[in-house]
Amino acid sequence: MKSVVFAVAAVVSSAGLAHADQCQLVDSGTALRAMQLLGDHPYVLSYCEPCGEHAPGAVERATSVATERDRNGAYQVVMNEHEIDLAYTFVQTGLDEFENLAALASCPTSGVSGKVMVHNPWADARVEPPRAEPSTTTTYVIEHHTSVGLATLLEMCLATSGICSLGLLVLVRRRRRLAMEPRALRLVDRR
Repeated sequence: MKSVVFAVAAVVSSAGLAHADQCQLVDSGTALRAMQLLGDHPYVLSYCEPCGEHAPGAVERATSVATERDRNGAYQVVMNEHEIDLAYTFVQTGLDEFENLAALASCPTSGVSGKVMVHNPWADARVEPPRAEPSTTTTYVIEHHTSVGLATLLEMCLATSGICSLGLLVLVRRRRRLAMEPRALRLVDRR
């Protein structure tokens, strides 16, 4: 009987561990996408649904974001000097809306929500709420400069001149043909 209880306890605890650390160790591309997302959306909250948490934690601001590589070549994201699991980290994408960082960074998860709606997320926040800033539009102008060498420019000028000269020659010869009179008309009839 003890072995059955121990086996059931092992299965239940391993089911809980199956959800732990889903996206803590990721590849370099996922880690870079997560860093970019944390830079674009610095207000985050943690919420581990598989761990049994009933509500998300307090909002905090990502002031420093980095990646660390382990001996096996996997990367982990470090936010505010703490390693985070992308599956249990949500970034603010709307006024009361937080989206799962793992889903946004394309890391597959199970047992976690893709989006969490939090009414008044700043009630017990660890940071000041963001102030509304006037929206700005950034315009990027891409310029591509090419330079043409003197020899190429000279060749283009000569080619253009040659084509113009050939056209003029054809035009002049055609006018002469039209202006020519048959010799028979010049002959005088002497009868």
